[in-house]
Amino acid sequence: MNEAGKFNINFSGPVQESTVTIGDYNTVVQHNGLSPTEAAELKRVFGDLRSDLSARVPPEQREEALDQVAELEQAVVAAKPDPGRVKRVLRWFRQHAPEVAGAVVSVVVHPLVGKIVEGAGEAIEERFGEAVKEAGA
Repeated sequence: MNEAGKFNINFSGPVQESTVTIGDYNTVVQHNGLSPTEAAELKRVFGDLRSDLSARVPPEQREEALDQVAELEQAVVAAKPDPGRVKRVLRWFRQHAPEVAGAVVSVVVHPLVGKIVEGAGEAIEERFGEAVKEAGA
């Protein structure tokens, strides 16, 4: 006698144009992120930004500027990128350290960040674009 199988199907993350597998306890993982090589490159990009800001931002603003870069990095690499946090960071640099705001914006518009944002979906991609426009880039 054949018994019906038990199916446990879970979807997480953005599900668009995805492959679906049905069967006993199968797992479908959709990866919209970066390859390990790309992730290492993005880490280097943020490291370079920190070095640049450490050299160019006045000492009295340096710690806060580096905290803002950490905030930016977390906003970009989060499971769901956070355009609101990006907007706040860009606004901080525009108001408090305009001499380096362009360097920060260059990270936000970096192709690897674009790849992450694109993978997060159209709504987030649009909000990132708005944040960059507001920053004057």
